[in-house]
Amino acid sequence: MSLFISLNHIGFAVSNLDQSIRFYSDLFNEPPYFKEVYDVPYIGDLVGYPGAVQYAAFFRIPGQSSLFLELIQYLNPVSSKVSMEAYNAGNAHLCLATSDLDAAYHHMIAIGGKPRSENIVTSNYGVYEGARSMFFRDIDEITIQIVEIPEGMDPAGRSEDTSQVSP
Repeated sequence: MSLFISLNHIGFAVSNLDQSIRFYSDLFNEPPYFKEVYDVPYIGDLVGYPGAVQYAAFFRIPGQSSLFLELIQYLNPVSSKVSMEAYNAGNAHLCLATSDLDAAYHHMIAIGGKPRSENIVTSNYGVYEGARSMFFRDIDEITIQIVEIPEGMDPAGRSEDTSQVSP
């Protein structure tokens, strides 16, 4: 039995929170529900950077009642850019489901999302077999995947034994 009951939030460090707020407000068609500068000792204790100061915004994830996206600009220590290539260990991506990938594609382009491939891709393998998707980058090169899952498909419900699979 797992000790964990749910996924609470996804957090990404950003270089300029105000610019990221504009991008994600356009993406979700609503502003953050909370925005704050955290200049309190517990933040440094929590993240392991004594004296840390964060400027953070919180967005509700569409279709989720208790999951949110947290965007954080570190004011102290000042952040620097890292390689955001998806193949680098530790990098993550945000995947949003849609019922209309074509419309979502045009929306992402209109708000400044940068596509990672020239076309929408249909998966022919794995838990997303039959789904259409596209990867984009935001203004900080954070990867956002948009996926259109066919009706009746439940990628989390796949139960094939993959215990013997290795690279």
